Amino acid sequence: MTRADIPVDLFSESERPQYDSSSTVHALRKVIFGAHTDLHTRVRDIVTELGDFPRSGLTYAEETRAAAHLLRAAIAALGRPAREIAIDTHLRGALCDWAQVSAPRLLLVLTGHFDLAIGAILAHGDGSSYQQECLAELDSGAALGVLALTELGGTNGADQQTLAEWDPVSGGFWLTTPSPEAVKFMPNVASEGVPKIVVVTARLMVAGQDEGVLPFLLRLRTSTGLARGVEVAPMHKVSAPMDHAMIKFDRVWLPREALLGGDWARIGEDGRFMCALPRRQRFHHAIAVLDNGRLDLATAAIASARAALAGLVNYSRQRRPGSNDLVTGRSRKAMADRDQVRLDFVSALAAVYATSALGQQIRDMRAAAATTDAEQRLWSALAKPLLSSTAADVLTMCRQRAAAQGALRLNHLVDWIGNLEAIITAEGENQIMLVFAGLASGLTDLRLPGTPARRPWYLRMLAAREHTLAVALRNGDYQSAGVVLGRDSAAIELATATEERLATTALVIAASRTDDPTARRLIETTAAAYALGRINAHGAWYTAHQTLSPLRAAEIAAQLRHHYAVLADELPIMVQAFDIPSLPGPIFASDSASTTTDTGRSAAYISRWMEYAGWRGPWSQPVDMVRAGRQP
Repeated sequence: MTRADIPVDLFSESERPQYDSSSTVHALRKVIFGAHTDLHTRVRDIVTELGDFPRSGLTYAEETRAAAHLLRAAIAALGRPAREIAIDTHLRGALCDWAQVSAPRLLLVLTGHFDLAIGAILAHGDGSSYQQECLAELDSGAALGVLALTELGGTNGADQQTLAEWDPVSGGFWLTTPSPEAVKFMPNVASEGVPKIVVVTARLMVAGQDEGVLPFLLRLRTSTGLARGVEVAPMHKVSAPMDHAMIKFDRVWLPREALLGGDWARIGEDGRFMCALPRRQRFHHAIAVLDNGRLDLATAAIASARAALAGLVNYSRQRRPGSNDLVTGRSRKAMADRDQVRLDFVSALAAVYATSALGQQIRDMRAAAATTDAEQRLWSALAKPLLSSTAADVLTMCRQRAAAQGALRLNHLVDWIGNLEAIITAEGENQIMLVFAGLASGLTDLRLPGTPARRPWYLRMLAAREHTLAVALRNGDYQSAGVVLGRDSAAIELATATEERLATTALVIAASRTDDPTARRLIETTAAAYALGRINAHGAWYTAHQTLSPLRAAEIAAQLRHHYAVLADELPIMVQAFDIPSLPGPIFASDSASTTTDTGRSAAYISRWMEYAGWRGPWSQPVDMVRAGRQP
């Protein structure tokens, strides 16, 4: 790329166009929600009405028990059985997104219930009465669905140790835990009195023959207690409350219909096992339902980042460190006007928009069945690390900028961060996902529908890095990836480069689809800001590969400053497009919540705290240092 390839697109404030804010917000909202804004609004309102807001004084066990009630209420309010919600990609995704924002304890059980348990029955069930009875209980939320996959020795894929031995005499299976390493680790099944239907992955043994790891359906806990032979040891975390436990199976009997093999794996009437897949492929085919869960968790993570950023932008416009200057009478600078705060906000805004657009477009592909199973797994393996790590960066920044306000549960941030820690681990730890993606064939061939033939120069620059990393990894030249120690860390660099290329592309596509000129300009600015931020972060790599001279680096920095300045001026309208509901946290209180007293007008967040405390005044007048003769 030459110097001429970097266009100069700066404009003066006098050239800034006037616009219809309602039209622009509507257009920006499509970047986040695509063609499903009305669906998201409806689901947002339903979830917010559940009232799962942060409360103090509850025990860990009390916090965990709330999930079952929230799930039943959500299913009832949506007016559809859970199996229908599970197969509706957009509805299920919207439910996860808004649960993370407005009902964090509900989010913690959603993917286990819809994606992993119901998803497994629908994908691999045979329609037997046993499976249909279990599905009926899951439909209403009478029982919670759970996946028991990970073992104390690790997930270990097709090498899991839990055993399911076929017994031709009883016509069923005996589920056993043969070693400490085989103990099922952390499924949420500890709460007494909360029915749990669990999909257990176990190694099928038929007549002494190892038939690989397959899923089995178990009523592990009913309202009267645990199934015979099941032992549970409760476990606690410091946040994201779930009734985690270790599970030990001591000859737990399962009927023949408990095997979730559908038309590809079954026990015949003669007691012989029949399967259309090779033994090592059976496990991966059985757990393909994880891919939906990964995408749902990814978009839920970035939904809370949007909410946090909207809250902090709102708070920063009200927060004025100190009161009015008592000598001059001038109001002190608002937090929102401090340049270091604006820099944090706009860099976060660009990342949130880019990753939100990518998540939305991947969901569209998933709903349209536009990808193969292998491609679907790869898209999910990219989306979950990128969206959740971006959310972690944004939420941490917001938590720190909010200072003391951010430390309090009432302001939501710490609950979202707690859930995010669970998201990063669940359905495959992020780093493991990136290694898998980086080593997968076809990674750099991934394209979003609508990708333009002519790409902006900054997108070409990201793609060039991705191509160089792919060639180096294929040739075993790991050092060309940068500061890495081997194949896996080089694979992570490649997967990250692909994520960044796709996220930028998602915004370029979104800009091309909008008819609102102001929204198009803002989306294009956001795409440039995100891409240039990533190029700037990889500056040492580009320099080492002789594609970034000092002059070019300075030009990129100048353009990045310009795009950030444009976005900083448009922060309120950009976050308004996130459509965040009215949350009780004081940092989310709008100007309409401000109050006027004898001492002046109180900011909305201060008025909200007064409501929380139940304090109405009267308030003493402040000392007027000027009139008291204390002029300097």
